[in-house]
Amino acid sequence: MVVNARNSTAPATSAKTAPLESPDRTQGEIAALFVYGSLNDDHHFRLLTGMSLEGIPARLANFRRIHPKNAFAFAVPWSGGHIEGRLLSGVTPALLAKLDEYESAGSLYERLIVEVEAGGRKQQAWIYIADPEAIRPWLERGFAERDRIEAFVEQSVHRYLETKADRCPLGGRRALALAVTGELLSEEIQGLLSQALEDEQLAPWLIKHEIEKADLPGLEWLEGDRKARPFAGAYMSLALRLMIFNQIETRFRHNFRGLTRTGEELYERSLSALMALKLLVDQGPALKELIARQGVDTFRPDFTYPDYAVAALFIAEELWQEERARATAAWVDDHRQPGDTPLGAELEFSQLGVRAIGARENADPLFDGFYYFHDFDLARRGWKLGAHIDDHGFAAARGQRARGFLELAFGRYRLYGDVSKPATRDPWVLAQLIDLAARYIDVKPHSLHLSIQADENIPFKRLENPEYFICLLLLGGDLREDSSGRLREMRIFHGEILHPETGLHLSRLNRHHQRPGEESTLPVVEYQFARLHYEYDYQPLILALKGFQRRANPWPFKGCTGCPEQERHQDLETALKQWAAFPSPISQRCCDDFLEIVRAGLEEEAAAAGERYTRYVHSHLEAIAAQLQRRNQRIHDYHQRLRRPEPVQGIT
Repeated sequence: MVVNARNSTAPATSAKTAPLESPDRTQGEIAALFVYGSLNDDHHFRLLTGMSLEGIPARLANFRRIHPKNAFAFAVPWSGGHIEGRLLSGVTPALLAKLDEYESAGSLYERLIVEVEAGGRKQQAWIYIADPEAIRPWLERGFAERDRIEAFVEQSVHRYLETKADRCPLGGRRALALAVTGELLSEEIQGLLSQALEDEQLAPWLIKHEIEKADLPGLEWLEGDRKARPFAGAYMSLALRLMIFNQIETRFRHNFRGLTRTGEELYERSLSALMALKLLVDQGPALKELIARQGVDTFRPDFTYPDYAVAALFIAEELWQEERARATAAWVDDHRQPGDTPLGAELEFSQLGVRAIGARENADPLFDGFYYFHDFDLARRGWKLGAHIDDHGFAAARGQRARGFLELAFGRYRLYGDVSKPATRDPWVLAQLIDLAARYIDVKPHSLHLSIQADENIPFKRLENPEYFICLLLLGGDLREDSSGRLREMRIFHGEILHPETGLHLSRLNRHHQRPGEESTLPVVEYQFARLHYEYDYQPLILALKGFQRRANPWPFKGCTGCPEQERHQDLETALKQWAAFPSPISQRCCDDFLEIVRAGLEEEAAAAGERYTRYVHSHLEAIAAQLQRRNQRIHDYHQRLRRPEPVQGIT
């Protein structure tokens, strides 16, 4: 549809609009382009065209620039209106062809000729005029200018998959081969896409070269590795789940742009990942049935790796229903509670629990301590969730690969160089991500690390009452009875956060790069003591840590060069080990003082975050207090049952 004065959806008026002409008549004579939206951004223009054009301020009469909230701008004829923009010179037919592709000329936009005023005179120029009805679905999905550019660049990158897809053994099914290749190389494609968006001078041939040299995963190596073959079923089951997740996450991100968008300083896939995990967990029985129907509930020696990817695509297609997806996206949007403090999390999984590090061969009957994690290409399958193997430095110490935990690090989108962004500012979002990932990943959960971005301008302080750390352990540690019926705090008592050389790893100061190649880092305090559970609400712990860190801001136990509290931390470590072995209740006064610190820190944050977040904080302060009381009462009841308190030295 051509948008002009006669068929525009803009209000009809009697005033004369700027003339619109057919592009066929004078195409060879017009070498100027009037830009007013995404094309008016030099960086965006170079991304789309690979070149820059000189421009001067210009004005277009009888048009109006429409810029809906959370969407891209477009122009429509509007009597009496005007648009301020720029007039670009040196426009060639080849350049217009590139822009036609980006603007979907003929379907979303029409390229027409108008008369603009620039440099004190009127002249003819090309302009892209929107068809409001055609772009309405895009606006409803929340596509912003940056989203359109990303989608265009992504489409350009995907073109280079065609040669690669020819090598995908799927019996000549071209479209399916392309989709499978896109899934199997999604990590590489994302890296190239990010690079292309940052560097508008990135040569297309280089993108093509990088895709062509990327290896497609295979399973042929299993024929010569008898030790790995017994574990193939568990590994490919996990790979399948990750590929299904990838497909669902991509759909959410593409179909609900407005609801999945995060701040530039945050990990871009946090909300779409949450939606995908929610849908998949809610559809757990259907997912299990579809896996069985596709015949991939057990290892198939006759299946190639691409065959498993095909199954993942078919399963994702079956599970995806627009109405169900829309309800899931709305659920996330309705419950969000954006705060002011960047947060992150790392989740550890292992069938062996604390024995995962340096485990003996075959001790883990399912994954063998994730010894074959890279052989089954799981790093590339789980990149959206930051999946990697954490062996606590055991491999580096021995000079060989070792067994360890499967770790999901939300926001860590580049494993090499520790490149990561905070997952979210929202405690509710982070808590849901933790809970749903633990339920979906189908590996026994072990431990949880929670990260809080620190303020470099605020120095760490001496913690006046070290018993506050016991309050944190009561909120997030692992307080339970051992096999002999003795109450313990297992994370410390079993030595899970005790290093033989460096001592207690209760908290650590880390420094993270947000972008590849950048030298600057952001300080992050990582609390490492929490146990990871199924179906557990981590909001009280997250909020308590955030309020505590913001208000008390204690020196982290590890990672601080020149920390003046080192000697005191050693004494505290001894006292906490004693308490973990023989827990005793903390005083009501200590609880009250701790809660006051948390309350003050959270209210300080809430003052900047808004009224809705303030109500959310106040409702969960009660939950924090209730959990402390329950855990404290559990210790009290235990000693009452024994009719004798355990001899514990006080912490000073």
